[in-house]
Amino acid sequence: MRRLALVVATGLVFAVGVARAQEHPQMEEAKKDLQAAKTALQAATHDYGGHRKQAIGDIDRALGQIRAGLATIEKKEQRVEHKVQRAEKKGARADKKVENLKAKEQQMQTH
Repeated sequence: MRRLALVVATGLVFAVGVARAQEHPQMEEAKKDLQAAKTALQAATHDYGGHRKQAIGDIDRALGQIRAGLATIEKKEQRVEHKVQRAEKKGARADKKVENLKAKEQQMQTH
């Protein structure tokens, strides 16, 4: 049981580490590109029959979706981290139980 908890905790720690190390580069790059496109459109002097305004609105919605996607990932990472912490606590409790059992066994052998 103790080993299973340790294996699960180790796997979850690894998963969180990999996710954080990558920092979601594609989403960050897309966000940067969309912000640059929005800035360019806002600087345009012509409205292009309302299409410039529509494009800016579409970019704002796309940026909102990117923020929502990143927030979802962050929430999932927090859940994984919570599971890791629970598994570590469970492993620590199992270790304590093993120690208590060993102490009781030694106590019984000496009596």
